[in-house]
Amino acid sequence: MVAKLSQLLKDLDIYISQHAIYISKLERALKKGENFEHKDCHSCKFGMLWDSEIVPVKHELPDEVRKLLNEIESIHCQFHEVAKEVKSEDDERLKEVKELSTQLFQKLLELRRLLK
Repeated sequence: MVAKLSQLLKDLDIYISQHAIYISKLERALKKGENFEHKDCHSCKFGMLWDSEIVPVKHELPDEVRKLLNEIESIHCQFHEVAKEVKSEDDERLKEVKELSTQLFQKLLELRRLLK
């Protein structure tokens, strides 16, 4: 369990950057008028790792850590749901996607601090 959380913490910057890249690709597709292949929160790399490594051990973790993990999971899924609704560069949902992404990053960094 500790090894799995350690690996998540080790790879945290990678997953944060993946979501930044996701937003960049979405914006580029909108700008060019191209289709964007959305993923749900269980199909992206972060979500697949989360589901295979974190979810199975979450119940074994202290309440404070488990609560934060649940918040991260919720924000991550919201991020993908709202991203699917973005229709144009000027869409308010794009702003919301960016805000959710920022919230996700903040919670992941909070997790890093909590577990160090």
